[in-house]
Amino acid sequence: MNLAKKFLPYLKPYRLRFYQAAMAMILVALSNGATVLLIRFVVNGLFKGEDLTGSQLDVVISQIAGPLLDKTISYRTLWLITISVPLLIAVKSGAAYAQNYLMSWLGQRITQEMREDLFRHLHRLSLEFYSAQRAGEVLARVTNDLTLVQSMLQFVPLYLIRDLLTIIVLMTSLFFLNWRFALVALAIIPIASAVIIPLGRKMRDSSSKSQAIMGDIYHRFQESLHGMMLIKALNYEEGAIRKFQAENQSFFVQMMRYLRATALSGPLMEFLGSIIMASLVFFGGREIALGRMDAGSFGAFLTAFFSAYAPVKNLGKLNSELQRGLASGERIFQLLEERPNIIDRPGARKFTGLETAVRLDQVLFQYPSRETPALDRVSFEVRRGETVAIVGPSGSGKSTLVQLLLRLYDPSAGALFFDADDLRDLDIRTVRERIGLVTQETMLFNETVLGNIAIGREDSPLEAVVEAARVANADEFIRQLPKGYQTPLGDRGLRLSGGQRQRLAIARAVLRDPEILILDEATSNLDSTSEKEVQRALETVMSGRTSIVIAHRLSTIQNADRIVVLNSGRVEETGSHAELLAANGIYKKLYALQVAIPDGDPV
Repeated sequence: MNLAKKFLPYLKPYRLRFYQAAMAMILVALSNGATVLLIRFVVNGLFKGEDLTGSQLDVVISQIAGPLLDKTISYRTLWLITISVPLLIAVKSGAAYAQNYLMSWLGQRITQEMREDLFRHLHRLSLEFYSAQRAGEVLARVTNDLTLVQSMLQFVPLYLIRDLLTIIVLMTSLFFLNWRFALVALAIIPIASAVIIPLGRKMRDSSSKSQAIMGDIYHRFQESLHGMMLIKALNYEEGAIRKFQAENQSFFVQMMRYLRATALSGPLMEFLGSIIMASLVFFGGREIALGRMDAGSFGAFLTAFFSAYAPVKNLGKLNSELQRGLASGERIFQLLEERPNIIDRPGARKFTGLETAVRLDQVLFQYPSRETPALDRVSFEVRRGETVAIVGPSGSGKSTLVQLLLRLYDPSAGALFFDADDLRDLDIRTVRERIGLVTQETMLFNETVLGNIAIGREDSPLEAVVEAARVANADEFIRQLPKGYQTPLGDRGLRLSGGQRQRLAIARAVLRDPEILILDEATSNLDSTSEKEVQRALETVMSGRTSIVIAHRLSTIQNADRIVVLNSGRVEETGSHAELLAANGIYKKLYALQVAIPDGDPV
């Protein structure tokens, strides 16, 4: 019931269509009941020779059809049957079309909205969520689980309402025809319940586990597709295949548990139905032989029973569909109920621009999955208009610092200040609006060149995009592409070289015209010639801006106003390039690894 309540907000805007579909289902159920009564009327009217008429219409019908019919058959009865049968079928067919179309529309529409909510919600979640979740697991929920939910929304209400109403109408008809026989027929309900309920629990449990394993399978596929070059280079194909086979086997085992329960429910229902049917035939034959029931009533009773059998069987199948949908629904709503850790505080102020400095005050940060801090009591400042470089060995906390500056994470202790404001007290969107970012790993989207440069600035004119590309030394190679700025780049922009992708990322940052520029090893993927050209372009862009440069190539940051050296999450040294070389500390050791300098030479 709690899960059903979660679906209600999606159904509420379309409740009129649902009511229309329900009315169509009621009409189908009533048509099935009318068919039973019509059978009784047909059998008794045609074969017992009951004369119901004497109208002029009978005379006309008798003149046309008389030679073909037994004189004992009532022509009015024949006429009513001729009209009522197609009329009843037409009403039932129209209602069946309406119910199927309306429920299909509802299933598609609700799933569409849930898919959009999932996509929107995933973009609102904090980065911490993605560091703890595998992409394949998330992908399985928004694809495979959502497909099962759509099937449940489309078919479960349809079968549940229509077939349940059909059973009620037909059972009412059975009592109307012969209440003793109806009690015999109803004996199947408690027996069927004893079968369906435990099977349902088993199906739901198996379905939930199988969907979780499907997340592992999605992850394995995604991992192999993204890392295929490395897999082949390391001859890891067989190892990757073995791991996939183990997960695929686990999925097979769980699905077979589910399918065994599904396969068992149908034959059990048929067997139970056959016992009831045999009992009805025996008792019905005896009642006719004793003259306590006419043939029409018995025929109608059997028709009602057989008509009710199919809906009962459908409800049995429906149980498997329902359990799979509920298991997937639980997984989807678990995802929708995740809450972001990084949110604006009540009354958060808009960031209108940096006036004095960005300052880190005793910042401590530790990832939940790690035992040691990534940053340990880090303090320094970047004054407005200043270029500060952050260097250090791998794992020293440089990239973590960038994530904190963008407020992708909050410090575990200490604070970051933009002027006198704690970053946590500012509207985060207005802060990010004024920050340009170029990372080491260039992310390009399956968009055109123009679309990739204008990400987040979709309303930018073409002239501004072209100018940004010129500054990033990208305009020349862009114009050589088949469609220039309108050239689609494909998945992750893999049609371009690493250096070309990096220059597009720089153009993207330039287009934002940021007040604060963060370069996270922005020239790491460029060759020597391109690096020099882009470095000159970046120096132009950095002029007059507050710039924070994360660098691996120390030759690119020699002109920085200050250099902050991190080591194991702590600030080891601070100073200019010349001052740090003269200090003969960790910076000089790092520099010596890249540029040959004699021992004891400070410059």
